[in-house]
Amino acid sequence: MIEILHPYYDAARIAQLTDASRRELVDMWPAALEELRALDALEHVEPGPAPDTLVDFGDPAVIDDRTRYVVIDWRNTVVRMPDAELFYRLKTARNRFLLTTSEQEAWRDATVAVAGLSVGSSALASCALTGARSFHIADSDRLSPTNLNRMTTSICDVGLAKVDIAERRILEGDPYSSVTQFVHGYSTDVADAFLGVATGKPVSVIIEEIDDIAMKIDMRRRARAARIPVVSVTDIGENVMLDIERYDLDPEYPIFHGRGENFSAADAADPVQRLDMAMAIVGDNLTSRMAFSASQVGRSLASWPQLGSTAAMSGGIAAAAARNIVCGRPVMSGRYVLDIERMILAQREYHELQWNELTPDVFAAVFSESTSERPKTSGPLTSE
Repeated sequence: MIEILHPYYDAARIAQLTDASRRELVDMWPAALEELRALDALEHVEPGPAPDTLVDFGDPAVIDDRTRYVVIDWRNTVVRMPDAELFYRLKTARNRFLLTTSEQEAWRDATVAVAGLSVGSSALASCALTGARSFHIADSDRLSPTNLNRMTTSICDVGLAKVDIAERRILEGDPYSSVTQFVHGYSTDVADAFLGVATGKPVSVIIEEIDDIAMKIDMRRRARAARIPVVSVTDIGENVMLDIERYDLDPEYPIFHGRGENFSAADAADPVQRLDMAMAIVGDNLTSRMAFSASQVGRSLASWPQLGSTAAMSGGIAAAAARNIVCGRPVMSGRYVLDIERMILAQREYHELQWNELTPDVFAAVFSESTSERPKTSGPLTSE
């Protein structure tokens, strides 16, 4: 989706691009030089030898050699910027000590697989912001106007494939990132490639946010066989449910903590079985407002209810879980719930605002209607 050009080897191409009067040229180097000099002047406090100065900032020839021109066609822009190593140093400078050098390197070298790019797009963006550079992304949908309530994107992107929007966002934040698209979404046909099993290089962690319950279970079965950890989040009204399954540590760990073990892929074809699957996986974690909203899908609601604020929190929590797993921190399998309503509402008001909890008929109503979206498995933070 982009070109990365060297000032010596690609001089003719750079001249052609920058001579065009309609193409904007952005020069990152003035700000980058100032910040790189400031970073070099800082005291070295980490264990091990101090790093050598990366660049002789007084030598224009050296700086030219460490320069790349990045062509971003969809913005009609060329960016003159530091090379991959220097840029990464700048991008992650404010992560230091929150992430150790070895943790930052592990996260940089990891491959993060994200399936489902509604809530998944928030998780993907958070992973990229903290320095992940290699991604597999899967989604078959295009951006619709109603997606704008929870996806940080533009009205200009309506109608574009979600995978393209996601890749653009990653590359604009770090053009040296690697993104592999799965434009038809996750399915059994692409499962081995998406998980990296087909190439013998399994992905480091999976963030699963797909709608299809059968594929949720299929992905976990394959991830368990390949010993790949899986993270998923469910946004439930104001609240967030986080599921962590450390198949890398325990290849016998039960799918969805045992909630998804007794279903076959064929069960999802039967609406009644699909209802049982959803109820077993989500459990009793719906808030009362979410329960009522879910019951209205296909009646007074056109599709599955979600809040952008919860989607953003969900993405950040999923990314934090994935990063801590990759960095070797002691992240345990389990279900965790971030109950925002209980955290921020006065107790009297919290109870007054609760609507009557609905019965499992909530799910029956959802699955009996013909809807454009199906419930996801993602939403309180206490472990079950």
